[in-house]
Amino acid sequence: MTEIALRDMHPDEGPVLEALQLRASLVWEQYRADLEAHPEAVALPAGAIVRVAAGAGGAPLGFSVLLAASGQTWELDGLFVEPAQQHRGVGRRLIADAVARARGGGASCLEVVAGPATAFYERVGFVFVGETETQFGPAVTLRRAL
Repeated sequence: MTEIALRDMHPDEGPVLEALQLRASLVWEQYRADLEAHPEAVALPAGAIVRVAAGAGGAPLGFSVLLAASGQTWELDGLFVEPAQQHRGVGRRLIADAVARARGGGASCLEVVAGPATAFYERVGFVFVGETETQFGPAVTLRRAL
């Protein structure tokens, strides 16, 4: 397993993480053409809690984007892992961190909108809530009780 340290996003790290997000998203064939035509769709939301999984030397291996809510449900707005680092525990570490942060902030559940990564989220404890539409097509909403 890769050595992973979790940290907050550095203030100047936005472009690096957005480039990582694009690389991670392009692994999904059904999104590739839309993302190549609209790379501006990849952007970190203002006010989000962005946590970085860093490897040796501090280079980002992946990151999560958590939107805190005033209510009991927080949103995992995104989770992206470098394609070469996928299936090595990076995503699971980021999920555990998001769950701990949401729980610590008073949330009772965490929701995510997922497309082709639905099976990953189900493996880490999320369950189907409903169907939804995204900019690039249909997806599902999943929820994990905290």
